[in-house]
Amino acid sequence: MPRWTLLLCMVCPPILHAAGTDTGASTSAWKGEGELGFSSTSGNSDSENLNASLGLSSEADNWKHSVTLKSLKAKTDGETSADRLEFRERSEYGLSERSYLYGQLRYEDDEFSGYDYQVAATVGAGSRLLASGRHLLDTSAGLGVRQVKSSADGKTDAEAIVGADLGYEYTISESAALSERLLLERGEQNTYAESETALRTRINGALSAKVSYLVKHNSEVPPGIENTDRLVTVSLVYGF
Repeated sequence: MPRWTLLLCMVCPPILHAAGTDTGASTSAWKGEGELGFSSTSGNSDSENLNASLGLSSEADNWKHSVTLKSLKAKTDGETSADRLEFRERSEYGLSERSYLYGQLRYEDDEFSGYDYQVAATVGAGSRLLASGRHLLDTSAGLGVRQVKSSADGKTDAEAIVGADLGYEYTISESAALSERLLLERGEQNTYAESETALRTRINGALSAKVSYLVKHNSEVPPGIENTDRLVTVSLVYGF
């Protein structure tokens, strides 16, 4: 299946569901936020780094939908050193105040990961373990399938996976919050793990500053490729 066709398949279900939902009091319109960060150095070495993301979310009745598109591009001494495009979609159906069923899709095209692309889809159940005061803890797990294409030989493989997510947020004050998000996709051929730690501070109104530390790890990569990527970003976030 062409990758852009697959992306359309990911985007359409939540948007069509929200569009077709009755516009009564139980329906929430789509809301979102855009994030942009840029850094440049010159002297002994020249580098430029641009990261951008767009996130949309909606809630209606028992349904929650979220769509995220992220891009990272970097150059060092005139040579491209990072080029990543990532798309995620997640839909949840609430069973109670604390438990839900979910479906999740992840697509990543990273020129320097050793894979031309990775596509993973999982379904399962989740629970909000903690939702009181300043703390929020959410966890989910499920089964799915992942398809990857090697950038070394162009070979495409698919395998069954076990997926797990954990999200934690600590509200430091009315204007600051610390969050941690973990993702694990374990398969027989490769285990993918991801951790993102972020500190976010509101500047004024809908504008915030964000500092994040992202770690991505593949247990199996082609020769000459590092298993782990690390990225520190400083960016501005605007909610709408």
